[in-house]
Amino acid sequence: MWERLGLAGLTMLLLTAALPGGSVHAADRLDGAWTTSAASCDEVFVKRKGNLALKRTSEGWSAFIVRGNRINGANATCSVKSSRQKGDVTTLLLDCADKIIFDTMTVSIRFKEDGTFVRFDPEFPEVETSYRRCDR
Repeated sequence: MWERLGLAGLTMLLLTAALPGGSVHAADRLDGAWTTSAASCDEVFVKRKGNLALKRTSEGWSAFIVRGNRINGANATCSVKSSRQKGDVTTLLLDCADKIIFDTMTVSIRFKEDGTFVRFDPEFPEVETSYRRCDR
């Protein structure tokens, strides 16, 4: 499913403000457009009606947009159902759907001092994917 999100790998990830017991600070840091450090913001995002949106050609990039409790990638959309904070790690329970399948998954992230964050599997914490915010 992560591959389908394109970011999703996020992607996907994340935002805890709209969740009971969620961290407003974490949500403020997650809200917005994100991409891997390998992708250029201009390659994957375009500004439409004052907001960043994924370009139609961004399918191959790992990029996503977080708004409230929704995470939108090129190929899938997730909603945050729950979150847990343990030390500097935020773990999110996501319900994700694409054109073919619906899936529930967990995602663990850690913010870095430079404003980026990393997604990782707690079982293999040495394997990380870094994301940076795209602002225009």
